[in-house]
Amino acid sequence: MPMTRKPRIAIMGEFSSGKSTLCNVLMGARPLLEKVTATQLPPVWLSYGPDDAYTMGLDGVAYDLDLRDLEQVSLETTEHVRIFMKSDILRYCDLIDMPGISDPSMSPEVWERMAHLADGVLWCTHATQAWRQSENGVWSGFPQEMRKNSLLLITRFDKIVGENDRAKVLKRVTQEVDGMFAHVFPVSLLKAMNAGDDEQKWVESGADAFTTALFEIIHRLIDEGFPEPGEEDAPPITPEPADTAEIGQSLIAETFDRLTEIRNTPVIKVLPRRVAAGERLLRTERPTGDTGPAVVSYSDDDMFALAAQMAAGSRLQGK
Repeated sequence: MPMTRKPRIAIMGEFSSGKSTLCNVLMGARPLLEKVTATQLPPVWLSYGPDDAYTMGLDGVAYDLDLRDLEQVSLETTEHVRIFMKSDILRYCDLIDMPGISDPSMSPEVWERMAHLADGVLWCTHATQAWRQSENGVWSGFPQEMRKNSLLLITRFDKIVGENDRAKVLKRVTQEVDGMFAHVFPVSLLKAMNAGDDEQKWVESGADAFTTALFEIIHRLIDEGFPEPGEEDAPPITPEPADTAEIGQSLIAETFDRLTEIRNTPVIKVLPRRVAAGERLLRTERPTGDTGPAVVSYSDDDMFALAAQMAAGSRLQGK
């Protein structure tokens, strides 16, 4: 049975590590996105489509959001902001833009509430102080199963002068995070953002390498996923059709389309179970007056242990 929703990729890292620039690179810079990434907000969940934005309150109620009022969103009462846009990358996956893990003006609870909703992570670490102990401490608390679906990006790599120094930084970081991420990529996100339609500059920035790896992760997540509860008979997940009138064909879209189409293969996922006392509720859809809050709860130990057990007896198809 195929996966019936898009994979969710979180963008994480310490304060001022390049997360906002990465979001611009993935989404394509535009006025709305610049306003989103320039504002101190709780996690921002980006999905494809024309739907109206809303905020999900900690009370389980969805509130309509006028995007002109983004700066008024309360960190104390809001779980996440949900925004729908037409962007090439969102044809393939949802993005969750997390606040900086080391932001001194924000409690860790703001991003911790949403962290385990992600299927994979793009973690940004600044090249001049790459992979600090504080980053290692936070990432070590994430489930083991998430590591194979996550990438570490050494951002602002062009700030390191000299090939020898660059090689030393890359070697050190790669050794320190061995087994903690699927891959490590040095990248200049500003060069990637300014590449425009120049494929050579896109490749030289390091963006082509990490977006290719991201595509493989999206494939893996779909291969190893499972239909959402109640959607066992729903059609398999496929990319949104390209709306060239509004978004065009970005270099990311060209990379993804060149590799292969998203495949519909048997997938593995752990079904949610009854909520235990004190368990965190992860709200994945906008509740309505008829349905109330839609929630999924997970026990990390049970979920990842069973997923690993099931994955051991399965094989990827279509390779």
